[in-house]
Amino acid sequence: GSGITRQPPGPQVVISMPFIVYTNPAVRYQTTTILGTPIEVEFTPTSYTWNWGDGTTTTTTDPGAPYPNQTVTHHYQHTATAVTTTLTTTWTTRYRPQGDTTWRPIDGTITTTETSTPYDLVRIITYLTDDAEEAQGH
Repeated sequence: GSGITRQPPGPQVVISMPFIVYTNPAVRYQTTTILGTPIEVEFTPTSYTWNWGDGTTTTTTDPGAPYPNQTVTHHYQHTATAVTTTLTTTWTTRYRPQGDTTWRPIDGTITTTETSTPYDLVRIITYLTDDAEEAQGH
C-alpha cells in the first residue's frame, strides 16, 4: 500500500476540527521472474478512497499533504471510540523485461487497502468561570 499518515497522530481527534490525512504517492517497482525471464513491474497510484469510519468516504486523485499545506481533510461531527480510517489505493501497472526500455501496459487496475490505528473522537468544551477572572485580578 501507500501508507496512511494522519494529523493529529495521537489517540484522540477533536470533532469539528480538520482531521488531516495523506499518503505516499511514489511509484513502486517490483521484479519477478516469469518463465526464466526477469520482469520489472511498475505500480502507479491513480486514486485514493478514504473511508473515515463514520459512514462517509472521499475519493480523490490527490494523495494529500501535511499541515500547513493539507489538501485532504475530514470534519467529524460526533464523538466515538476506536474509530479507524481505511485507505484504498487504486494502481495502474505496466511491465518490461529487465534491461528493456519499452514499458507495456497491463490491462485493468489493482487495489490495496490499509487501516489506521484506532483513535477516539472527542469534543472540547471550554468554560469561563468567575474564579479564573478573579485569579487574574479582574
